[in-house]
Amino acid sequence: MKFAKVLGVALVCLSVVSLTACHTVKGPKNAAGGGEGIEATGLGDESGFADENSPNRLKAPYNQIYHFDFDKYEVKQDDIASINVQGNYLAAHSEAKVRLEGNADERGSREYNIALGWKRAKAVADVLKGQGVSSSKIATVSFGKEKPVASGHDEDSYAKNRRTDLIYECK
Repeated sequence: MKFAKVLGVALVCLSVVSLTACHTVKGPKNAAGGGEGIEATGLGDESGFADENSPNRLKAPYNQIYHFDFDKYEVKQDDIASINVQGNYLAAHSEAKVRLEGNADERGSREYNIALGWKRAKAVADVLKGQGVSSSKIATVSFGKEKPVASGHDEDSYAKNRRTDLIYECK
């Protein structure tokens, strides 16, 4: 049953992406306040869509944002299903490729944060490669603490800045 829901979500997400071809689509900031992107919902209630708090809710596979814990670069288990949707899309669309932009919060030296951002981007790339995505379709870059999305000096802002952005590009 759970697999059927995840499969349904993947199909909804792929349908949304196929309508956008390979163009970057930017929408309003998501409910968590983190980054741009459009959200699609998974199958769930009688309307066919999960509510906004459902664990089956995934973002459409473009302009994804994956957050990390403090001083960590392991992909969160909650993000694996969404990254797998991205991997399936990339494997199925030869013209699509992604740029993974690793980021860190302002704490730590510039050099440390560049290295941490790169490790975060590489961790997401490793999950995509595990889905069969060719290395030639993935570019990684680290901005360290140079491109924050939140300018505060509190834990909420730091959490928003500890991320990898997945940006779709055309070849």
